[in-house]
Amino acid sequence: MKLFRKQYSQPGTQPGVIHDEKKGELTLSLFDFNASQCVEKLNATAEQCATFLDSNNETWVHVQGDPDKDTFTQLAKDFGIHELFIEDVSNLGQRPKIDIQEEQIFMILTLPVQTELGVSLQQISLFLMKNTVVSFCGGKFNPFTTINNRLKLPTSRLRKRHIDFLFYSLIDTVIDWGFPVLEQYADRIDATEELLLENHDKDILQKIHLLRREVLLLRRQIWPHREMLNTLLRDDTSELIESDTKLFLRDCYDHSISILELTETYHEMANGLMELYMSVVSLKLNDVMRVLTIIATLFIPPTFVVGIYGMNFSRDAGPLNMPELYAPYGYLGVWAVMIFMIVGMLLFFKKHKWI
Repeated sequence: MKLFRKQYSQPGTQPGVIHDEKKGELTLSLFDFNASQCVEKLNATAEQCATFLDSNNETWVHVQGDPDKDTFTQLAKDFGIHELFIEDVSNLGQRPKIDIQEEQIFMILTLPVQTELGVSLQQISLFLMKNTVVSFCGGKFNPFTTINNRLKLPTSRLRKRHIDFLFYSLIDTVIDWGFPVLEQYADRIDATEELLLENHDKDILQKIHLLRREVLLLRRQIWPHREMLNTLLRDDTSELIESDTKLFLRDCYDHSISILELTETYHEMANGLMELYMSVVSLKLNDVMRVLTIIATLFIPPTFVVGIYGMNFSRDAGPLNMPELYAPYGYLGVWAVMIFMIVGMLLFFKKHKWI
């Protein structure tokens, strides 16, 4: 299963070309707010969003769904987004990154989402400008519903603070979505380990391989988040983020470190499952070889006895040539000796706990 969709422009394409997928629905939501009021406009158009540029309030435009060339081009034109940035937004599956300019901050984050088929990764793109935040979510899942609800509350800190606090809140939401996803990975690792100890067929090996692959890809995608936040905290060139907001960003930075540490731990645990699988298979093979060795060992003495009495020396040649062949109970005696030897060896193996 693919964790995320990766899209590229064709080689040789002019820079700034917007990838137009049009496989799903694209919706625009707008929030224009201040401490006393919040105007919400769902299913807005790019033209309607542009009318709020001249307002003295804080404005948040959220774009949800697959890229649409016309809409993205209009938004880039109205909000002053560089064509190279909007190209990165439209080409889903980009590596997380940050670009800080004097009047604009651009970030691409990776959002892990739990689905029925497993974990998928969605690209989240954020733009911070003066009094405006524009967010793009390249997928069906909207992680910012709690932010929407908080904006509607008159007592919400989002309403009372500057727009950079909303920018932080969006970043923090994306980062924190990693915790429930990693918790799900922990449950899968525990379940796989229990199943491995009970049953170690080839299906378990496939599950372990898939688990290792997903954790590795997740680690690669969220690894840059820490450095991005560190860059944002250390930046002094842009005045878009206030010093008070950076205190909250430090907390978000700590969360990113915690998620990375958990990812490293679960990656090592997934590798440990593979080692455990090989150990269990090796133990099973050793058990099989031990049983076969014991069976072969039990038949070595009887085979030796049978080999001796299969030499067919003639009794007429001399009195010492197998005199027991003519004993009245010689055949039963040989059987008794062989059974005694086998039973004795079984008792010996049992005493030493080899069986």
